[in-house]
Amino acid sequence: MSFPRDLHDCNHSTDPRTNPDLAKALRGQNAIVAGAGRGVGRAISEMLVYASCASITLLALEKEEVEETARICKQINPDIKTKSAVVDVTDFTSVERIVKEIVEEFGSIDVLAMNAGRPPQWLPVSDSDPKIWWDTVSISLQGAFVYTRAVLPIMKKQAKGGRIIYTSSSGAHLNSGMGSYIVGKLGQVRLAEVVHKENWEEGVRCFAFNPGCVKTRFYTDFEDEVVGREKRVGSYVQEEVEGEKESAEMAVNTLKDATFDTPYMAAGLVTALAAGELDFMSGRYLDAAVDIQNYIDREEEIVSKDLCRVRLNLGNGELEPRLDY
Repeated sequence: MSFPRDLHDCNHSTDPRTNPDLAKALRGQNAIVAGAGRGVGRAISEMLVYASCASITLLALEKEEVEETARICKQINPDIKTKSAVVDVTDFTSVERIVKEIVEEFGSIDVLAMNAGRPPQWLPVSDSDPKIWWDTVSISLQGAFVYTRAVLPIMKKQAKGGRIIYTSSSGAHLNSGMGSYIVGKLGQVRLAEVVHKENWEEGVRCFAFNPGCVKTRFYTDFEDEVVGREKRVGSYVQEEVEGEKESAEMAVNTLKDATFDTPYMAAGLVTALAAGELDFMSGRYLDAAVDIQNYIDREEEIVSKDLCRVRLNLGNGELEPRLDY
């Protein structure tokens, strides 16, 4: 099964700035964006505000960046309630504390967009730095678990449930070259399915999606290294770590002919998911480059054939074995 991947930006269906129905879709709802400091996370934050959420909590490791996102959100809607904090996505104690504060201040948690991530070393496993390899997996997968674990008890008690959205990647479906990223992002896809299966009766919906090819610091830090530009403070390229130059060259060469997408393409899909327009895709993988109408038009086929999931093909048309207890 395939869908046309012909978008590079959001369109009317996913843009609350032009779509009046989407512009009011999140009224009364409280949202969290993890990894909100820049790029896709900042775009997601903006679009959720345009969709009229009641409050937005913005979390990242970089204080100045996340505070700038909060300022932008206030410019969009001066009445929006904002909360921002510096949080390590792998630290459950800190995340749980912030989640409890949100509930005390705003009353509920209706949307969680878990966007935090870290670029991999573009190296084979045999040449990868062990700490960077595991950090890359951890920020994506442990971060998704930590935030999900913190918000699930709250969402399950709410009459309206809640929606959890992971920024995964098409990289989840590769099999070489950046193993840590593949493992972390594929883990998010399967975690979304697990969370859906375990919590759908309580009204919780969970999704993993590919944001497209967006020119953020996941790429530009590598580009800086290759072309010899002065590195930003906090660059993902660490001079003291073996293999970083080779990794940067591999990243830039791999993407040198890419057509880059805007971060609002991904943010638009997140907004539509947060608004409940694709709840039948809960537990499944989506692509922001696909017009959401293509999913909606094929809902019956997707559900009846259990499509848009990761499965083990055993041959002869058989899929992964059942586990009978």
